Amino acid sequence: MSELDSKVMTAREAVQRFIHPGSHVCFGGFTILRRPMAIAREVVRQNIGGLFVTMNGGTIVEEMLAGAGLIRWLETTYLGMDGGMPVAYAIRRAIEQGEIEIVEDWSNWSYAQRTLAGRLGLPFMPCMSNMASDLMNYDSFGKAGLRGTKEDGTPIHPGIPNKKFQVVDDPFDGFGLRPSPFACGEDSCGNQTNLYNRRRPYSTAYTGKPGVKVMVVPPLKPEVCVIHVQRVSLDGVVRMEGLVGPDVDQALCGRSLIVECERICPPEELRHVPEHNQIAPHFVSAIVEQPFGAYPTVVPNCYDYDYDWFTGYTKAVNHKSLEEVHAFWKEHVADTADEWDYLRRRVGLKKLSTLRTDPRYHYNPNIDRFKKEEK
Repeated sequence: MSELDSKVMTAREAVQRFIHPGSHVCFGGFTILRRPMAIAREVVRQNIGGLFVTMNGGTIVEEMLAGAGLIRWLETTYLGMDGGMPVAYAIRRAIEQGEIEIVEDWSNWSYAQRTLAGRLGLPFMPCMSNMASDLMNYDSFGKAGLRGTKEDGTPIHPGIPNKKFQVVDDPFDGFGLRPSPFACGEDSCGNQTNLYNRRRPYSTAYTGKPGVKVMVVPPLKPEVCVIHVQRVSLDGVVRMEGLVGPDVDQALCGRSLIVECERICPPEELRHVPEHNQIAPHFVSAIVEQPFGAYPTVVPNCYDYDYDWFTGYTKAVNHKSLEEVHAFWKEHVADTADEWDYLRRRVGLKKLSTLRTDPRYHYNPNIDRFKKEEK
């Protein structure tokens, strides 16, 4: 228990210990699902800037950090905001005005393959979805001179690989592509990677040799990963519910892992169905128990997302100057003392109670998700 005691801490303590100016931080969740808002809001309160932020399917965490002027470099797959804002406005303004100096773009799948390589400690993972796309034409980190090694052989930046990707010839000559021939009959797999065979002779693009081409992508290696889950047991086992998305892989590819949870529970509660647990205790660096810590995003089986918050935010900042966006986030988050102060004063316990999920459905069926804008 002494080891676990040293891991349980407040959001303030976790941020002070693990996140510093210039840190490379990967925030978990996906779009408006299980975003680790408690830690992100505490970063805003402590005004920790110059961050290298990376994520898959980002929305409100990255929008808030950009709105507070804390992101320097951004590695991303998605920059949208639900609730009437198809482009994350604060991020867009921060990029336009140079507060965010570099943006490196990935597809959701190629990013996911990078997190898998990082989790498994592999030098790369294969990916075919980016080939022939514009994503291959842009290398922002390379253009900024951040790829490669120093004279002593160490990376210019430990979180940035020496290449964005590499295209190679498949050493197995397309054996793994599906659908593929079987001795017993036609392949029933719905995968269509074997469209290569409809375009013979094979292309010589990228490598100069005819054959099946495969893009290999480097592992993701952030300093700190942050996720939000429903439960962590007293012995440190982590369980997340609902769509897992990229969370397990990217949680295990960094040096340190901060886990926000709705509650800490007895070990017996998670041992009952152990195959539903995803992360073992020895991977976890910090445990932060914070009910409603993912607000305004959704935590399945706990509470739904607050659609009103997203539409209200759109009205508050859209088409405003970056200075006005900074002022919004200062008042909305930075001027609160901690998470409970934020939840009580900026949201209200009554509002939070209306978001609670119905256990019969695992979400809240009474939320109007298709409200029409008032004229």
